[in-house]
Amino acid sequence: MNGRSPYQTLLILLLALVVLIAAVILIAPQMPRLRDFDQTFYPAARYMLAGENPYTAEYIETDQGAPPDFFSPAWLLPILLPFGLLPQEIARTVWVLFLVGVTSVALLQMQAWGFRGLRPLLLILLPWALITLLFGQVTPLVLLGAIWALNLVFEEKAEHGAAQRDASKSVSRNAPTIKLVLAFLLIGIKPQLGIFIAAPLLLEMLWRRDRRLIGLSIVGGLLLGLTLLITPPWLISKAAAVQEITAPLWKSTLERELTLWGWPLWFAQPVRVLVVLTMAYWAWLQKGTSPLWWAGWLTAVLIITPYTRAYDGILLLPIFGLMIMHRRRQLALFIGIMALYVQLPIGELGSVVASLTVWLLFVPWRGLLRGRFETPYTNLFGAAN
Repeated sequence: MNGRSPYQTLLILLLALVVLIAAVILIAPQMPRLRDFDQTFYPAARYMLAGENPYTAEYIETDQGAPPDFFSPAWLLPILLPFGLLPQEIARTVWVLFLVGVTSVALLQMQAWGFRGLRPLLLILLPWALITLLFGQVTPLVLLGAIWALNLVFEEKAEHGAAQRDASKSVSRNAPTIKLVLAFLLIGIKPQLGIFIAAPLLLEMLWRRDRRLIGLSIVGGLLLGLTLLITPPWLISKAAAVQEITAPLWKSTLERELTLWGWPLWFAQPVRVLVVLTMAYWAWLQKGTSPLWWAGWLTAVLIITPYTRAYDGILLLPIFGLMIMHRRRQLALFIGIMALYVQLPIGELGSVVASLTVWLLFVPWRGLLRGRFETPYTNLFGAAN
């Protein structure tokens, strides 16, 4: 008999859990401080457990010149609460493992993008992922939500196409709405990124008259209302003020780069317009979007958003994964350009220069100029080579 009994499986799982707990206890004292987790997310969870409002609580002053107040939507709090039950050293270590797990799940969800096996997990070793982990940031949750939502939306589209080709097949046209709601909630954990990720998806659903959009709108509206109930009315304006005074050169926006180079700031707007128009034209030529388009769009989000930092660069993992499969020459050129750029006094891997450079190298300019695409520029997920 080759199969294991339930008792053997349970014993193996318990043993693995004991080993994991022992490893966490041993690693915890050596774990470096996670700036954002230690200063914002962990205290927010502790305040919540103490019955205080994390939006109005007092946070410790940081070396950034402003208190690291909690600005995230309320639905992040249930994710943070279990970590607040643990001592800070242990919580910090478990949080890193949690983020690694979230990122791994996101990458493994990209089977429909052409990713195969466990090799995509190696993308976690890229500096744009490591800096996210070292800050203890929540952007991996946004990445997971984006991949999950894309799979759910386009899974329905692919199933509908299969049903039309073979009417004898019984195909469920709609994935459960609750899954889509949860995916969009993860995307919305960082509104300055999530709004740009969600907008094309919502337009896609509206164009195809996806019925799940109704439930998504209702639940999203209720949760937004709940957030506003516990959020002080001045929080949004305070968040904007904090962004102005909080180490502006730490940001990874076009304005930050233009400031460093001494160029006029207005130049950022034409660049953003160019990026959006290029992506719109790409989608129009394909008569829809594709895995390659979405990898490009997740990268474009880092270019057009008014507020982002280096730790949000984990959204670049899909484009790097697809470049390894489809754009190896361009990837080699990108590595060469960034190797030269970081030699400059202002050169950083987390700069918007990285996002803009990889986007320029990834976009299929030849197909855009010819006005047509060949494979792997297909409309349905799972069809790319």
